[in-house]
Amino acid sequence: MTRHHPDRYHLHNRIADEPDGFELDVRVPQHAVLANLRKQLNKPNLSSLSHEEGDFVYKMPQDEEFLPPSDGKDPSERYLSYIPHSGFHNQRIALVNALLLASQLNRTLLMPPVVFGDPIHWRKYDSLESFHRRMSKRDKEHCRPYANQPKERIPDICRASFRYTSLRWDRLFNMTQIKQSVRVRYRDDYDRTYLQRTYNIQPGDTYQIKDDLLYDYRVSDRADEPLGKYQREVFLWDLQQRPERLLSFGSMFGSSRVMASTAESQELRSFLNDQFVFSRTVLPELFNELDAILAKLGGPKTYVAIHARVGDSLFERFSSQIMDQLWTKLQRYTGLIRPPMQTDSLDPVCFAPPQRQRAINWAKKEVIPGRPLVLFMATDATEPRTHPLFERIYSTFPCVITLSDVYDHSQSSLMHLTNPADGVPYGKYLIPFLDGLIASRAQEFTGSMWSTFSYYIRFLHRKALAN
Repeated sequence: MTRHHPDRYHLHNRIADEPDGFELDVRVPQHAVLANLRKQLNKPNLSSLSHEEGDFVYKMPQDEEFLPPSDGKDPSERYLSYIPHSGFHNQRIALVNALLLASQLNRTLLMPPVVFGDPIHWRKYDSLESFHRRMSKRDKEHCRPYANQPKERIPDICRASFRYTSLRWDRLFNMTQIKQSVRVRYRDDYDRTYLQRTYNIQPGDTYQIKDDLLYDYRVSDRADEPLGKYQREVFLWDLQQRPERLLSFGSMFGSSRVMASTAESQELRSFLNDQFVFSRTVLPELFNELDAILAKLGGPKTYVAIHARVGDSLFERFSSQIMDQLWTKLQRYTGLIRPPMQTDSLDPVCFAPPQRQRAINWAKKEVIPGRPLVLFMATDATEPRTHPLFERIYSTFPCVITLSDVYDHSQSSLMHLTNPADGVPYGKYLIPFLDGLIASRAQEFTGSMWSTFSYYIRFLHRKALAN
């Protein structure tokens, strides 16, 4: 049984909607990516990679650990799938929802890779699935030698394939505990025959839950909750009765997409969210850069931080409102700062070694002796120091530091991270994570409204403070 929301078959774009009510993608901070990003890299050995079982996805043999036994073709194994879209953090939210639902339905999740690059905007079910098929690089193997060539030397037929790259989530996070808690297998390809070849799932044994709007359906475990921005709800107990081997959903994005009203489901959601924290063992290059920058800043908690999301889409359109709200929240620091000197560069005193471990002693209403209050600003703005929306911040705070002040991508180990399957460098897509990790190590953090990235930084900040 499906309950519909009366008179609400339209896409909501009201400012008052919840943070997940918009197309929110993480944009690479352009001020941190220098012109020599196209330097020739050491080309990885690609000849040993096989793509017979999937698209050009960065996968490794150890990914298969903790997967269900057998090859997945047993008719008794039932599956759940969905179609990802949008930027990284929206893909992460969708994955958490899908893992939660797979557990609730006692099904194996067919986990798609994470896609970096040009955002895949939401489309209706059939169109989004078709888009993923068109993105396939299976017929683009001849393009790999051009991965590090200047744009003008890349054949037209290959250029689009270098605007994105796909990695299994294991390349970013330790997925071990997730795999030990929820049954997972990989879906590395959207070819029409992939599921049949790989898991013996026949087209006639699939039940599709299609979406015609971004917030079409909500999966509900109780019948007495308002639909909110969703147009209809699909009940958990109805899905539990479906006999098909595969339940195929469209979008799973949205923090309230899958209801978790029981203590058990809430605990599982919290557990799943906790697994998506970057770790040194999985991304040592990212943490080496973080350590170096924290040393320049004086260490964790010796500064305060904000996330100013103003560079694209919704955030560019409403950048004035976003910065007004941030400015209002920054007023709590005005009694702790002295006006900066009029200069186009950072005063060396901003990097003076701190004399204690916290930026602010609120009991005494004072900052670290020997240097002004340092404000780290994570942002996707191209030229922060000359951006008109940041003028009052720079004219008020004596030590405003952005990633471009402390990070050189051309000298970074991140520059050499390459997907060996398609030859595409993906280190530049980790730069926003570095920006966010620095902000998360501050004594205090303030984010941009509506931004899922800000919410994620706040989540990391709470984790860092707890350690």
